[in-house]
Amino acid sequence: MSSAPETRVRPSAQDIWRTAITPRWLFALVTLILFIAISVVLGRWQWDRTQDILAAERAAAAEPAQISEVLNDDGTWSNSEIGRTVILDGEFTSDEILIPNREYQGEPGTWTVTRFQLDNQASIAVVRGWLPNGEISPPIRREPARIEGVLHPSEAFYEGANETQIITVDATAIADEWNTSLIDGYVMLQEQDPILLAADAAAPVIVPPTVQVGDVPFPLQNFFYAIQWWVFAAFAIFVYGRWLYLDARK
Repeated sequence: MSSAPETRVRPSAQDIWRTAITPRWLFALVTLILFIAISVVLGRWQWDRTQDILAAERAAAAEPAQISEVLNDDGTWSNSEIGRTVILDGEFTSDEILIPNREYQGEPGTWTVTRFQLDNQASIAVVRGWLPNGEISPPIRREPARIEGVLHPSEAFYEGANETQIITVDATAIADEWNTSLIDGYVMLQEQDPILLAADAAAPVIVPPTVQVGDVPFPLQNFFYAIQWWVFAAFAIFVYGRWLYLDARK
């Protein structure tokens, strides 16, 4: 004679609590919390990256603006302004530096970076263009000028990249080299006025911006990565709760 199938009783809240505070499940809870925290942080990072890309596209499509309009009170500016065309009123100075290892159409060369002093006496580094190795840009005239260029964040290479030689357009490193304060980031000049050149020599070749300045598709990859990490966190909570419930029924 066969026996009736065993009927499991639904665990009470007290049963679940007693199971949850056992060492094994406390360890599982700590692991769950760590996983959720990591997933939330990674998801938020991908979400912020998505917003930065969209903001940069909006900035690139916006009308040129005076650089004073994009600067905060403390002289900084938001990542949402990356790729924005800005207008600078002031004059070039004699502070200049060549950034090595820059290619243009497959040919090695350097970028000519010059300090531009704004009318309000603040300064920013301006990439005036590219020249082949061995060539130097003619001196720039110190006279009032209005220029336009694309706003870039400071280049970030490996730590200590500029210790022996300035190889990146990094406002902090260049400011130390010139012994003056600079607005963070730099401007990539988009048109060279020959009147400003003090000698009859080859002007630096204007190079295209290194940031996105045109229409870009919606960053689906970053968006879905953000959602993916949050889904992982939600699924981990579900699995933890389900296994805890089943364990409490034993």
